[in-house]
Amino acid sequence: MILEGLRVEVLASANALRDYGLVWMAGGTICARDPETGYVVVTPSGLDYALLSAEDMIVVDMDLNIISGKYRPSVATNLWTAILRARPDVNGIVHSHSPYATAFSVVDMTIPIITETQADWFGQPIKIAPYTHIEDDHFITAPVEALGDGFGVMLGQHGPITVGENLHHAMERAVTLEEAAKTYFIARGIGEVKVFTPAQAKASFEYYQNRYGQR
Repeated sequence: MILEGLRVEVLASANALRDYGLVWMAGGTICARDPETGYVVVTPSGLDYALLSAEDMIVVDMDLNIISGKYRPSVATNLWTAILRARPDVNGIVHSHSPYATAFSVVDMTIPIITETQADWFGQPIKIAPYTHIEDDHFITAPVEALGDGFGVMLGQHGPITVGENLHHAMERAVTLEEAAKTYFIARGIGEVKVFTPAQAKASFEYYQNRYGQR
């Protein structure tokens, strides 16, 4: 089976989305690029991940040609490959429907950097891409532009996308974003929210990414 290890990782990550409460039923998408071949492994469209095997994950090339797999890939595979094409530093993408983060996409409100953990993983606020139907011309361009050089973006009235140099980092960001959105929601009801300045967020991000942990 081609890219067996990456397919196993993609399926495990898809099931982890449910375990973390970030999706339900067949929601969400996991996507990962193999740096050696350039092929992309993506979850299939509309199927319950708990009922699937690693072999059921779809392998496509960057032109959306199916290399391996019996099912249709995620209907937004054109968006995932567009992100990967625009961001050569990214190899992992997580799309969830996590409720607190999605709530901010519904009210079109950027999620600022409010905690150090959020700053460590993102370094900049999470912007909202305007809502576009999956068949609209701007379905691909709007999220890519809103993401820019960041590591998270909200699809308007839909849900978050997080990215990373690998799938583990993208998943860490998906969980961190939902926790930050929940904290922000709670804090707004208590009083004035203290927001990181751009310089503070950047310093925290650079420290965590380059000097924290077992380097």
